[in-house]
Amino acid sequence: MQVSSVVEFAAEFRLFVLDGVVRAGSRYATWGRLDPEPLGRDVRGARVLGFAAEFLSGVGDTLPSGVVLDIGLVGPPGAPGRDVAVVEANMAWFSRTYQAEPGGALDTVLRSAGPVGEVREADRPFLGGC
Repeated sequence: MQVSSVVEFAAEFRLFVLDGVVRAGSRYATWGRLDPEPLGRDVRGARVLGFAAEFLSGVGDTLPSGVVLDIGLVGPPGAPGRDVAVVEANMAWFSRTYQAEPGGALDTVLRSAGPVGEVREADRPFLGGC
């Protein structure tokens, strides 16, 4: 487990990840306030996707094949080169899409919420009590 001191996020993004690849994404908050915007329309979108790709190449195999990652840009207003951090991983079937591309988000949700009998072997440890 990793723990951090309290941080302030300049912006937060939701990424729908399927098989270790971001399939859809959206900004959902700016300075703690709801502010949805398609990922491609946010000037920081490429930076967030680059961070996510690096993160997923290192630990993606420890996550379910269909998962949502919330990514945040850390730092006070005006701070140069804000740090990027994973806020949390979420269940795709329980995550709001905001302004994410619907098809990629739906593919991720369907993988994470499919019938128990069709769950892939690598995802079985995430089933819990099912």
